[in-house]
Formats: sequence, C-alpha cells, structure tokens
Amino acid sequence: MSTYSERMVELRTEKGISQKAAAVDLGISQALLSHYEKGIREFSLDFLCKIAEYYEVTTDYILGRTDSRTGLNATVLEDKREDEIFNTATIYRAAIMTHERMNAGSSQAGEFADLLYAVTIYRTLFSAAQNGYIPKRWFSLPPKYVHSVSLALSEGMYRDFPEKTVTARRYGGPEPKSIETVIKNIEGIIKKDAEKIKSND
Repeated sequence: MSTYSERMVELRTEKGISQKAAAVDLGISQALLSHYEKGIREFSLDFLCKIAEYYEVTTDYILGRTDSRTGLNATVLEDKREDEIFNTATIYRAAIMTHERMNAGSSQAGEFADLLYAVTIYRTLFSAAQNGYIPKRWFSLPPKYVHSVSLALSEGMYRDFPEKTVTARRYGGPEPKSIETVIKNIEGIIKKDAEKIKSND
C-alpha cells in the first residue's frame, strides 16, 4: 500500500465515515475511491487538493512528505534547547505540538482543542480590554457575563472532550520539552495558589 492510500484510509476512519459516504461527498464513485485507497490508481492534482480540503490537512500530508497535518515543518515539532525557558515561544510550541498530536488521534479532538484555545485567548483579550491594553468597544458582552459564561464553557469542553480513538503512533518517546516546561510551571503556580488558600482557611 502506498503512503497516500494509507493516509486516505486513516483520515476517513478518523472522520468516522464510510467509503460510500466519502465518495458521495467527494463526487466520485465508491469503486474509484476504493482504488485510490488501495493504491491501485493514482489521483489527479485537482483531486489531491479536493481530498486535502475535505480532510482539512495539507497535500504534503496526504502524499506522505510530512507528518504534520497543518503544514508545520519538522523543526517546529522537535525539541529545542530554548524550550526549557517558560516564555511565549515555548507556550506557543507546546500548543502546536499538542494540537498536532490531538489531530493525529481524532479530528474531533483537534476541533475541541481549537475551541479551548480560542476561549482561552478570548478571555485573555477581554482582560486586556478591561485593563486598557486594547479597546473595550471590540467586545459586546459585559464583564460579569463573559467571565462566568466563558469559564463554564471551557469547563464544559474539558468534560465533554472526546476520547482518543486512533493511536497516534507517530508520536512515541518522552514528552516534548516545551510541553514539559508548560506543565511544570503551571502546576507550580497551581500548587502555590492552593497553599495560599489552605493557609487562609
């Protein structure tokens, strides 16, 4: 089996749809899709673009030229010495690596990750507006409503997070340094806050 055929089967399986349904969505016969997925026939450039858009991955991923579904180059997904420093670049790289792994396990999990990141960024932007860093007029909701609802929304997303359905076999070994740094630093902050609360009780 060729790389593109393996990737097509993998992506369709992750999407949880039948070959027949995928063929209808893609505007081809099931028999032709079956030939593509078995590596019996090669597809056109137009179809390559169509299937990449359908599965929301890059054409390079379909062709097996990269393991990154989003088009990130390999160096973005490898450890760097600077990842031991807890700063914006490390947090950004940890978020990208996590998103890549979650997309490899389930496209639904990748969508949940996008929403969780978006809610977190929205709350950061809202706080920035309340403290004069960006205009308050950019937002239409009142502070009390935003803080309570956005917190409930993110907690609900964590609760409803989809379980991993496909093994992300490309990502073995120890956790990336950027992810380790983020976890270690945030858990340190959580522990300090917990100790303060405990000492005030």
